[in-house]
Amino acid sequence: MLTRKAKLFLSLAAATPLLFAACHDNTLIGPYGDVAGTYQLTVFQNATPPVTYTYSAGQIDALPNGGTLTWTDGTMVLNSNGTFTETNNYEVTPSGGQTTSSAFVSIGTFTVNGTEIDFSAPPQNQASARFFSGTIVSDRINYIEADGGVNFAYEYRSDV
Repeated sequence: MLTRKAKLFLSLAAATPLLFAACHDNTLIGPYGDVAGTYQLTVFQNATPPVTYTYSAGQIDALPNGGTLTWTDGTMVLNSNGTFTETNNYEVTPSGGQTTSSAFVSIGTFTVNGTEIDFSAPPQNQASARFFSGTIVSDRINYIEADGGVNFAYEYRSDV
């Protein structure tokens, strides 16, 4: 027959792993704390938005007769459940035409391992699937994404 102390010890020994499992935090923590939050686009292609590109006729589908494309601003929202929403706003001005505003929106998942952050988004909004990695340091997310042979550099900050 087990003594009262032996029963208590066995109960605690059986419960200890359950306590550790229950204490597991599912938020995504980087070396600087919980990364969940809203980050503002502060750098696009090594410049502070708005960033304007001029295209000749036939260079891109959005501007068949040429014109300008201006990246105005953007946000990256990281949720504590490992999902993200990236929204980048831009304006298209065809040669001799009216400016129209639009947005590139991408929704997917992310993981954090130390200062590395990996993103994955399924095909959506006429865009192919996206897989890209970057760094998250303190209040900044930096990544470079290849698109059609061109590398696009982004920086988002949470303290803007």
